[in-house]
Amino acid sequence: MPYTQTLDMSANDQQRLMEWWNATESAKGVVRHLVSLVSELRLHPESSHADGMVLFYRAVSEISYGHAGIRGCIRRAFSGEYSDGLRKNMSMCHSFAHKYSVDSKVMLERVAKQITGENALQLISRIREALMKNDEMLNEISKKAQAFFGKDALQSLQNDIKHSSTLPI
Repeated sequence: MPYTQTLDMSANDQQRLMEWWNATESAKGVVRHLVSLVSELRLHPESSHADGMVLFYRAVSEISYGHAGIRGCIRRAFSGEYSDGLRKNMSMCHSFAHKYSVDSKVMLERVAKQITGENALQLISRIREALMKNDEMLNEISKKAQAFFGKDALQSLQNDIKHSSTLPI
């Protein structure tokens, strides 16, 4: 493994990182509930046939992975692995959860148009509520990420990642 120079964190940075960690921990219950509801919908006989169900399920799974990725990166930062590479990974996981949240809402509406069963429609309604709660948590997590990195530094990291993963025209 190539040598990676670790970065130092001030006590204030560590406090802001802990606040970010606490926000991600608060979101765990919301994400678990969301994934549980979507799993139930996917297996429900009134909705399992819907076109796009697998893509919807996958998008919600990616939200969960994004949240878990943020927590994993923060944990690594506290264990002495804080580096430029980890900063990029933290930023990437952070934006990942947001992007798939948008995709999930789009796919949910596609799936919802194909469902007529009352029980499945109730699940759809509960999933919409869970997605709104997830968005609230993502907004709170974003505030904590911005407090840790600084708004401009976070945006710069996200732009660098976007440009490095986009093919030139």
